[in-house]
Amino acid sequence: MLNIKGIRKSFGANEILKSISFEIKKGDVTVILGPSGSGKTTLLRCIDFLEKSDAGTISFGDGEIELSKATKKQILAVRRRIGFVFQNHNLFNNKTAMENVTEGLIIGRKIPKPEAEKIAKEALDKVGLSDKYGYYPNQLSGGQQQRVGIARAMAAKPDVILFDEPTSALDPELTGEVLYVMKKLAQEGVTMLVVTHEMSFAQDVANRAIFMDKGVIVEDAPPSEIFVHPKEERTRQFLRRILPNFDYAI
Repeated sequence: MLNIKGIRKSFGANEILKSISFEIKKGDVTVILGPSGSGKTTLLRCIDFLEKSDAGTISFGDGEIELSKATKKQILAVRRRIGFVFQNHNLFNNKTAMENVTEGLIIGRKIPKPEAEKIAKEALDKVGLSDKYGYYPNQLSGGQQQRVGIARAMAAKPDVILFDEPTSALDPELTGEVLYVMKKLAQEGVTMLVVTHEMSFAQDVANRAIFMDKGVIVEDAPPSEIFVHPKEERTRQFLRRILPNFDYAI
């Protein structure tokens, strides 16, 4: 469904992404793992044109778009098919939960307000916020704010939703409520590409894991393989640091 080829990105002399290529199929829940600085977030931002890539192409099966030369029209077309859930919510502080979800529908997609509000209510209900329509971000917990962000991404009915470490700013209790919503979406067949440090989510929910380091894909396999019998020593080093019992599993 989504085909990424040869993405490269440098900041000055620092090459962050070194020709990254992979495909995502409809219904996939793909997690991207790796140490800080490996290029995970930059990769998501390049896919959604929040960063301009130096090279590479993106395709939804209907013609490739060259990332470094994409027109505004092409960028808009891609963004209509991709949802993005940020680390730190990125909500409008002066707008209610409802308004945060309807804003993009009304302004970006020209959907009439009554229809946009209906869509927003359905999305907020799905993430467990049916009693928070009129609440402002400062009246919501961090987990609730993140769930508004998920509802906003869902409301546009994208082909794939990108999650950039959606629980990194949350305490354990709030992390659980966000992961619960994401698990429900996975069960419903929503296609997701998730940068995460939540290993339990990666093992229990994802059907594919990509391990990145220093701007390259080191290993790409089902979680059952990567977490039990990783092929690459660099993957094993990473897992030893974050999974206390990892050595017993290999």
